[in-house]
Amino acid sequence: MQPDAPPATAEQILGTIKLFRGLTPADRVIVQRAMRRQQVSSGHRVFAQGETGDTLLVVVEGILRVEVTDINGKSATVGKVESGEVVGEMAVIDPAPRSASVIAATDCDLLQLSRADLIGLRRTAPTASAAIVGAIISDITRRLRKVNKRIDSELNPNTQMNLAQMKVMLQAPLPEAQHTGAFFGRIWDKIKR
Repeated sequence: MQPDAPPATAEQILGTIKLFRGLTPADRVIVQRAMRRQQVSSGHRVFAQGETGDTLLVVVEGILRVEVTDINGKSATVGKVESGEVVGEMAVIDPAPRSASVIAATDCDLLQLSRADLIGLRRTAPTASAAIVGAIISDITRRLRKVNKRIDSELNPNTQMNLAQMKVMLQAPLPEAQHTGAFFGRIWDKIKR
């Protein structure tokens, strides 16, 4: 953005965000009006891990830090959410405990959409509400597939890590008693290579 350019409106920002891209310009205006603007200072905890959530946030300006705390109380930063990105979108569909804490890494200008706001949009702008829910479900499905793929690759014995572990195990000779049978002998010979 050029220094002399006027700041983008909330409606214009929504048009650049994947979650809201499927909305018509008129629906984006309606959604933007349903949202609440929130300014937070650097260091402010926006969401706390474990608390029940029911809102999503759009970062208009600034950076949020995503952090998780393990069972031993050790915290680690696992990501960041920058201008034009969304966080907490699952909470407007399923108000469950937050899986991470979100802290303002800088002063931030945020737009907030609650579960109640989304339910209200079902009455006033049903196509917008359906498009938002559809986009959230699509995003959750994409992330779930990514997690499943990662789990499969870590559990699959054909991955590089598991192949290396198998080669180490297979370097120890098997007793001859386990080498009986032509079929298993051929398999054993192939595995040892």
